Amino acid sequence: MACFLRTALDESVVETKQLPSLVFGDFEVEQRPDGFYWELGHGAMGTTYLAVDKVLRRKVALKVIEVPAVSTTRDAQAVRERFLREARAAATLRHPNVAAVYHFGASPDGTHCYYAMELVEGETLEALVRRDGPLNSKVGLEIATQITQALMAAAAHGLIHRDLKPGNIMLTRGATDPAKLRVKIIDFGLAKTMADAGGEADLTHGQFVGTPNFASPEQFGCGPVDVRSDIYSLGATLWFALTGLAPHAGSTIEEIRDRQALDHLPVARLLARKVPEPIVKLLRSTLAVDPGKRPASAHELMEALESCRRKLTRRMGVPYHKPGVRSDAFARALTDAKACAFNPEGLQEVFDKAARKAAAVSRKPFNENWAYLQTMLRLVRAYNRGEYRQVSDDALVWIIAALNYLVDPFDMIPDKTPFLGLVDDANVVEFVMDKTRRTLDDFMTWETAPR
Repeated sequence: MACFLRTALDESVVETKQLPSLVFGDFEVEQRPDGFYWELGHGAMGTTYLAVDKVLRRKVALKVIEVPAVSTTRDAQAVRERFLREARAAATLRHPNVAAVYHFGASPDGTHCYYAMELVEGETLEALVRRDGPLNSKVGLEIATQITQALMAAAAHGLIHRDLKPGNIMLTRGATDPAKLRVKIIDFGLAKTMADAGGEADLTHGQFVGTPNFASPEQFGCGPVDVRSDIYSLGATLWFALTGLAPHAGSTIEEIRDRQALDHLPVARLLARKVPEPIVKLLRSTLAVDPGKRPASAHELMEALESCRRKLTRRMGVPYHKPGVRSDAFARALTDAKACAFNPEGLQEVFDKAARKAAAVSRKPFNENWAYLQTMLRLVRAYNRGEYRQVSDDALVWIIAALNYLVDPFDMIPDKTPFLGLVDDANVVEFVMDKTRRTLDDFMTWETAPR
């Protein structure tokens, strides 16, 4: 301590050492003011850094994985090929609740693999709970719902995440308001194809993959790993969000595995937090030791979540209705939408105008709903071309109404009004997105699925 004190008081010996540049392909790791590499996270599978894409000049989250030593050149090549094969599959996954993956690569000497992904502004679910304490049931259900939407999209690509946990769930805004909450799953770069999930891990040579406190029993070698493993991890993540603790804590993998095997969930923690019975029942299902007792798919889990939400709404005596948008301009947009929904020429005209408008305006007022606005445009185009017709008439009319409102010169606030010009347009898009989110998510699943 005396040495530290003398060093702090003696300005002449205080100096910042600059580390050599850390570069992986086109990506250079940023350095903090103290000269150390800027780490965003660290886990058993690698380290995530804040980095800069030197070609496109944008900041990214760069995950670097050390490839285990292998016995022969052929083995090393097999490891890299498997990593890149699964990486390409993950890169095709596009969804508002998944952080986009931009690029994958391997170091020339084969000792490291890396991938760059979208840098998400916000904080992790783990950080939020550790700072502010457990969340209420409404917020927890909304987080679980948005994670499930991402898993549904992943399932369409035959992918499982394998490492869902609070540290991989980013909350971008409105973390305490379910109506404004936006969730993104990060670290989908290590997702596994379902066809290979039961076999040898790509970078671990059969070792455990995942985070022990949130991993399913089968990830410890107790059975084949599939989408039900992700459902277990989602249940453990929801448990953490509501209690601040993992369902089965332990200092070693063996200890956690033994506690899971007892099939005894500490439900008293949920009761102490006054978690409603429908959510307790949902957690019992998702955290069942036997995979056969869990929801069999992300779609089945979504149905269970929606049923849970309805039960909670009835119990509280509050009608389950989304807030409406009441304005003469929107009423006109809705009437026009009904007139042109089934008129190919009129529909094409609406699409053309809305696409031009969306390309010309700032996306800032729309925030996270910008991705859904783009999805509305793509859905209308695919529908009018006859490529996609799995949309109800009501949902189609609502979506067209949102695009109509976007180009209506008589909306509530003129678009040229400083700071406020597109706020009402953004509110309408959010309102329609809330009414048609399931339709939009199903469309995104369809358009990104292999055909």
